[in-house]
Amino acid sequence: MYLILVYDIAGRELKERDNSRRIRKTIEKYLPRVQYSVYEGEIKASDLKKLKAEVGKHADKELDSIIFYEFAKLSHSKRTVVGIDKLDSIFTE
Repeated sequence: MYLILVYDIAGRELKERDNSRRIRKTIEKYLPRVQYSVYEGEIKASDLKKLKAEVGKHADKELDSIIFYEFAKLSHSKRTVVGIDKLDSIFTE
């Protein structure tokens, strides 16, 4: 399956502890980063289940927003990039 994940994590000034690094590192175990808060790529259903569980443990459900767009196949979606395609860029180092 193909997944696009986007997140908006509330700033540390709103929380007792900053969870953004933990969330980012968790996501990066499963997907490559294509923008500062956007990840996309192929993922097995079992890994997607693990990813959702792990992210759910770290997210502040009152302040953070993490969105999963799931596609059965990449061919069921269309990806257009205007400008630099960061899928193969500095984020994959």
